[in-house]
Amino acid sequence: MPKFNLSPAQYKGFLDFFNRHSHKGFMGPDEIRAALCKFGIEPTRNELQEMIEAISVDRDGINFQAFVDYCSAYKDLRNVHEEYAEAFRIFDTQGKGSLSVEDITLVMSKMGLADFDAQKLVDEIDANKDGVVDFEEFVALMKKRL
Repeated sequence: MPKFNLSPAQYKGFLDFFNRHSHKGFMGPDEIRAALCKFGIEPTRNELQEMIEAISVDRDGINFQAFVDYCSAYKDLRNVHEEYAEAFRIFDTQGKGSLSVEDITLVMSKMGLADFDAQKLVDEIDANKDGVVDFEEFVALMKKRL
């Protein structure tokens, strides 16, 4: 789940706007456009419909959670650094501050990727050649791959 970089006031603003402009818990394209324009995002009608269809089972609109999730795709509203830190912690089960080949292999095998070549990955991204992946190297990989 994305980590939002929304202040409590911004979140409350989203919620208040949604509650004022939604109908039976949904916002249609016009309401969504008005909300996004408030934050400097100006989607076309086609983009709005594609967005609705991509994140909602209802072609007529989206609920509040889908609205916030969609808005979180905009980096200004997300704390990407915290997302990277959370992902790094998944691999760094012992809290060492670095990832060994064994750490990566363990997590990848739990994800059903037992054949994943962790050594190759470490060799590729270990910039300082100390045999482990530190947080900065991990973030560089994430930015390169995402």
